[in-house]
Amino acid sequence: MSVKKDYEKIGVKISIVGSSFLALSAVIMALIAKSQAILFDGLFNFITLAMAFASLKVINLVKTPETKNRPFGYMALEPFLNLIKSLVILTLLVVFLVTNIQEICTGGRIISLDMTTLYIFVCLIIYAIIILFLRKYKKRTSSSILKLEINNWYVDALITVGIAISLVIAMIILRMGYTKILPYIDPIIVIALTAVSFPVPLKALSVALKRLLLVSSENSIEAEAKKQLHDVICKYGLIDTKIWGLKSGRTHYLFIYSDLKEEETTVMHLDEIRVEIFKELSKIYPKFWADIMFTKINPEEPFPIDGYQ
Repeated sequence: MSVKKDYEKIGVKISIVGSSFLALSAVIMALIAKSQAILFDGLFNFITLAMAFASLKVINLVKTPETKNRPFGYMALEPFLNLIKSLVILTLLVVFLVTNIQEICTGGRIISLDMTTLYIFVCLIIYAIIILFLRKYKKRTSSSILKLEINNWYVDALITVGIAISLVIAMIILRMGYTKILPYIDPIIVIALTAVSFPVPLKALSVALKRLLLVSSENSIEAEAKKQLHDVICKYGLIDTKIWGLKSGRTHYLFIYSDLKEEETTVMHLDEIRVEIFKELSKIYPKFWADIMFTKINPEEPFPIDGYQ
């Protein structure tokens, strides 16, 4: 009997292994070369490593079935984790931006360009391999956790690419005899990289916050769901069907309100309709829950204070 692979966990574990190796090597290299650009890269890997361990725990929790005490399970943990990841990365970017501006104002620092350049290009090869594997597994799962892992690796790779390009340009300038710029090369590289990196965690922060507050644009799924339920609506004569939705983490929650042409029906008949609705929705939403209410009350209008007439 074959066991279904959990590509989400496999991807996160690859991220852990890659982050561990790159973070340790970056810190060692930063101490040898006295480069904050490499230290910045290494600390980013340490953050990716710590968050990957947290992701493994969250992956297990969000897959835990709902219970009476936890009717929505752990749905909020996934966007909450993504929010924390984004905040930590933004904090790191701000710290390095401020400290390197201070470095420039105080005369800069000298680094070993040859050794640093060789190390950076070796790292780029490792980044390319890890991102290739993560993209492969992301195609097989709809995990927002794995998506953010990939985004973090892209940011880290972008930082490294920026360092590599800047170092090559710096070496060319030095060969031309402009040696006075050497102390300012490393802090200028870090400042440029932090500025370029800001949009990615800011976007991730915005998405995670909207999901936590349940105001994400992903909640606007009425047209999509109605299209999928078109045959069921026609088959059972459902009228005035309205669908409200929200998404938290990887789960869609749908509230379906509909009236019936028939004035009288049975519970068994209503349950038959519910089963058909669940079958259709499962074709487009891998993980969802739907509350299906048959009523003449319009949910989009205020309910009468004196009761339903």
